[in-house]
Amino acid sequence: MKQTIDLSTWPRREYYEFFGNMPDPYWGLAAKVDFTECHRAAKAAGESFFLYSLHRILTALNSVPELRTRIEGEDVVLYDSIGVSPTIAHDDGSFGFGYFEYHEDLRAFVAAAKEEMRRVKAGKGLCLDGNEHRTDLIYYSAIPWVDFLAIKEEGAHRPGDSIPQISTGKLTDSGGRKMMTVSILVNHGLADGRHVGQFYTKLEEI
Repeated sequence: MKQTIDLSTWPRREYYEFFGNMPDPYWGLAAKVDFTECHRAAKAAGESFFLYSLHRILTALNSVPELRTRIEGEDVVLYDSIGVSPTIAHDDGSFGFGYFEYHEDLRAFVAAAKEEMRRVKAGKGLCLDGNEHRTDLIYYSAIPWVDFLAIKEEGAHRPGDSIPQISTGKLTDSGGRKMMTVSILVNHGLADGRHVGQFYTKLEEI
């Protein structure tokens, strides 16, 4: 479900019109996040850290309304919740795109995500199925081989693009803690540093 924002009374209208019309309206940053408890919980349950950490990221994102806001044509809309379109590896080293709905319940999320991963792994190429046209999602890539400090996503962002892009790096040990870089790119017309800060704060609290 979504609601259309009344631009005439929207407090962000001036920011949206100023930043949203730039040739590339996106800005972003990357920060280290402590995933020790998440990693421990996944191992204890015999489950995928990839899915456990992704659920944690989605939960944090859904807690910030500005990160659920999208541009759709002439409208700006706020979704009740957003899912994720991750890259999923094929056995030949290539990847396909999947789509995971968000469930507050971790077990429901993991079960549904596993089914979608089986679909993509059984296919070839990008495995496009129509979900690539949705905006009630984020784009997500895990890069577990590199402990990166910054990242550049492919393609040039254009006015009207509004889907956040998140990437995670290699899980590393630091002082007995499991740390992982999380990067985020957002349309500045829809979200500022304060909102991205709220996302990282929530991510640390979960």
